[in-house]
Amino acid sequence: MTDGLGGQLHYDDDNSWSGFYAVTFGNREYDVDLEIQADDDQTEITECQKQSFLSFTEKWTSIEPVLVNALIHYYNQEEKYSYGPENEEDAALWWPDINTYQDLVNAVAPETIVIPPDCMMNGGRKIFLLFGRTWGGEDLDDHGVGVCCINEP
Repeated sequence: MTDGLGGQLHYDDDNSWSGFYAVTFGNREYDVDLEIQADDDQTEITECQKQSFLSFTEKWTSIEPVLVNALIHYYNQEEKYSYGPENEEDAALWWPDINTYQDLVNAVAPETIVIPPDCMMNGGRKIFLLFGRTWGGEDLDDHGVGVCCINEP
């Protein structure tokens, strides 16, 4: 199916459409998974889902710096040293200093954009961004970073 949202999408058995979308993050281009989730009886991508995606992509250049600053804040205030080795030397390897735009874009990479079904929109636009990340030692395969953008800035 050609969707008008960035390319070919395929309807999957798990009640969603999936494909790929090219996004620039930190001056690098990434091909990320694009997933548009469906309600149980949904047979087409809804207007709300289309508008969520189109508005998000149109405003991406203004969203990116806000997102980066929020991720830097989250990392330093919530995530850093919240788990992992107690030894100071080992902890330093798990938890690098991330204080600038460049530090952050070197530490995370966008992997997936998820557009939820209308029932999760709560009257507005919603997009989930999933990032892989470099911190966290051996926990790298277990968790990334997820961000929910609601009615993007």
